[in-house]
Amino acid sequence: MRTLSLRERLAPWQPLPPLALALLFTTALFFSARLGLLFFLLPDITHTGHIARALYIGLKFDARWAVFLTLPLAVCLLIPALERRVSAPGRAPARVLLCGVQALLFSVALLIVILDFGFFFYLHARLDMSALAFAEDPLISAAMVWQTYPVLRLLALFILAVALYGILLARALRRHVPTPVRRGGQPAEKGAVSRARRGLLTLAALIGLFVMGYGQISSNLFPLRWSNAYFSADGNIALLALNPMQNLYDTRHYGEAVPPDPEAAADAWPRMAAWLRLPPGQKPLTYARAYPVHPDRPDGERLNVVIIVMESLAWPRTSLAPAPAGSDDGGPTPFLAELAGKSLYYPNFYAPTRTTARAIFTSVSGVPDVNHTGGTTSRNPRLVEQSTILNEFQGYEKYYMIGGNANWANIRGLFQHNVEGLRLLEESAWKAPNVDVWGISDLALLREATEVLSRGPKPFVAFIQTAGFHRPYTIPDDNEGYVRAPEPTAALLRHYGFENPEEYQSIHFADWALRRFFERASREPWFDTTLFAIFGDHGLNNSSANISPGYLACGLQAWHIPLLLYAPGGQIAPGVNTAPHTQLDVLPTLASAAGVPFRSNTLGRNLLDPRNDQDAMAFISASDDTRFLIKDGYCFARRADTGQDGLYRLDAPAADNLLNAEPERAAAMKRQVDDFYHSSKYLLYHNDKTTLEQAAPVP
Repeated sequence: MRTLSLRERLAPWQPLPPLALALLFTTALFFSARLGLLFFLLPDITHTGHIARALYIGLKFDARWAVFLTLPLAVCLLIPALERRVSAPGRAPARVLLCGVQALLFSVALLIVILDFGFFFYLHARLDMSALAFAEDPLISAAMVWQTYPVLRLLALFILAVALYGILLARALRRHVPTPVRRGGQPAEKGAVSRARRGLLTLAALIGLFVMGYGQISSNLFPLRWSNAYFSADGNIALLALNPMQNLYDTRHYGEAVPPDPEAAADAWPRMAAWLRLPPGQKPLTYARAYPVHPDRPDGERLNVVIIVMESLAWPRTSLAPAPAGSDDGGPTPFLAELAGKSLYYPNFYAPTRTTARAIFTSVSGVPDVNHTGGTTSRNPRLVEQSTILNEFQGYEKYYMIGGNANWANIRGLFQHNVEGLRLLEESAWKAPNVDVWGISDLALLREATEVLSRGPKPFVAFIQTAGFHRPYTIPDDNEGYVRAPEPTAALLRHYGFENPEEYQSIHFADWALRRFFERASREPWFDTTLFAIFGDHGLNNSSANISPGYLACGLQAWHIPLLLYAPGGQIAPGVNTAPHTQLDVLPTLASAAGVPFRSNTLGRNLLDPRNDQDAMAFISASDDTRFLIKDGYCFARRADTGQDGLYRLDAPAADNLLNAEPERAAAMKRQVDDFYHSSKYLLYHNDKTTLEQAAPVP
């Protein structure tokens, strides 16, 4: 058997050099621009140790867009028939067309790079869709550009670069010699290769292009996203890591986001200021205030804090809700009910918004995510900058732990960019294997989280997010002796609102994971000096038989979640607080209880202050047009799109609309729900970290 020569062995890979050259050239263009940007950013960068990582992430963005820009060339070179056409001698029409298309794409990319630099020098920001605002006054914008930048020189360089790119690509294709493919029944051409070998080339090249375009390899299949660029609290590091074309794509829905209404926010401010008990003399539209350590706190004592947000922990689906008559099996969450007896338990607790991404954003920022049309705020790069009370835990080790990948909904950017000194632990940090698309099981996450907290410095504040009570409702083989709940009857499922037995067993297992966590944590020396907050991210829509008609009229099951504040060392007395509160209140409460002086720019209040029970109300934003307010046992439904508002008594035996029967209450609650909505919209755009510098002390 004849031994193949080196040239014959390399023959199937002949299409790669022109493609690799185009990829390298385009990537180098973007990365050179990035290095140029670094030159101008360097004096303002405070976290210089993050520069190398920012350049690495930026390089991956650059390679991704190089792949997208060279796709026409890749298609033509990887399909033998097209490869022969674009490599034909003379003035091959196919080659001229391909070079024209590639030059056009290159010119668009180069133009975006140039505009990106102009945008940066003008606003110290990377190019995004907000730049379209300049098109509203094109003559003024054009005059400003002409008077500010060397337009003619830039135009000459632009034309030269595009022409050079097209000429070099055409020359590379003319010199390219396509490798013939052997066909059955025909004489083999010299140097021909089999279809199998050529197919292997195409497959390998496509896999390589896919990996470059995807940007990263993740066990949960999350691609590289803009939030990867926001790994640092230093905003200049994010500017360095971003890619202008990626940024344009990621901000494509920015114009759809609900904008603030400053006039409505200003009208609402005096009433919201009184409700929040802002300091006397506070300037209008300023919500920042500072809280000292409570005088009853032992001097110098600082407690650890663990926040456990449980996926879809809807109150009606737990054992905290009324059980069916004659039931004695403990229900779907027996441990949660047991823990509530040792905790300060809030049965009328709500998530102001859905879904999970909005709930996490709301809990961390203290501002209801009322952006519905434009997608969740966590997905909006223009609104990623938010202040959070988590930063007020000075001297604390800070954690965000999740069993899967933190790229979901770009939550990575919310935490890493805004929380100073955060340790983000995700799928790659855990020893346990993934059990489904959501990563490792809740049981494994809470088990390994205990180990991390025990090994790490004290004090700490840890935000742990579970995902197990979620399709596909996986119960792992590694379950530490879990015993399934008795098979639920159809009547029992209807009572709690479960769709099927698998869903019931899933929340029962989540409850078991919580039990095992507390059993394990109770053996650690830090247990008695730790505050625990357990609540859900949101409720679920399904109706159940254990809730009232008035409750159902507002559909509150979609937002109703329990809150348990548990202090095994006795720092918070157990009990039941029936006043309506929301996720906005969690961080202010925990900071106060932990003995941490803090500043807040949120709409949240301290749940441990008895005054905040007297006028408590829970605001819920269901959509851009539908909002609810819960207060004094009533639910007011504000339906701005249809005008069909409603007022319902939550404990009434029938869902009667009391709008006309109690007009004064309805009018007051309508004003309050609108005040909350307009204040929330305003704060979404005015809650960056600099706002806390205006914090005035609360007496």
